[in-house]
Amino acid sequence: MDDIIVLSAATMAAGFLRGVTGFGFALAAVPLYSLSVPPIQAVVMAQMLQIAAAPTDIVQNRRSVDRKALALLCSGAVICTPVGAFFATRLPADAMRLAIAVVVLMGLLALMAKVTIRDGKGPAITAGAVAGLLGGLAAMPGPPAVAYFLGRGAGKASSRASLLLFFAFTAVIALGSLAIGSDVLRWHMVLAAVAAYPSMLIGSWLGTRLFQRLGDGHYRIAALGVLFFSAVLTGIKGVAGLI
Repeated sequence: MDDIIVLSAATMAAGFLRGVTGFGFALAAVPLYSLSVPPIQAVVMAQMLQIAAAPTDIVQNRRSVDRKALALLCSGAVICTPVGAFFATRLPADAMRLAIAVVVLMGLLALMAKVTIRDGKGPAITAGAVAGLLGGLAAMPGPPAVAYFLGRGAGKASSRASLLLFFAFTAVIALGSLAIGSDVLRWHMVLAAVAAYPSMLIGSWLGTRLFQRLGDGHYRIAALGVLFFSAVLTGIKGVAGLI
């Protein structure tokens, strides 16, 4: 019972971040889940929950999606997500955490310096490829994709809608790759995800209400804050495991 309560609380918090920014679910959920379950199980559960939320996301956000950018991001992710999933079952967990933290911090510094990203196929496909790699590796495709949209100066509604659908896409590919290439999937993970799903819906609903009150500037600050939180939490756990 205690594990279910902890899982539900972590899922609601992660769902709230997801509702506010369009990302942040796995960035928060995976480190929090990893405090009580092995990292690969945390990754799988986060992916399951993001896939479960996809139908609602499509219905609610289809009019705001940047279809061209989303298609280019997905084309990059479809190549590299299976690669990340392959290494997820073979690399040391703490080394993975530390590497992810470094990548997130680099992206955060670039965004704080207001580095701009030009439109075009190259930047979008590259961002999608790196996001897919991190998505398969640790269910964390957020930083490169978020950096892409914020670096282009895209509006909050378009950014949030496009990110929600992109992450659902990468979760489907990553989970499928894990199912085919390893034996990490277990029924107890499915049951845990089902138990946590209502908490994600509640958290996402609360976050969406806050998102509707944010201006573009406040949305950017919230997005940067989530990236910083995820980098620090993941990095601390990775360093602690390696020492």
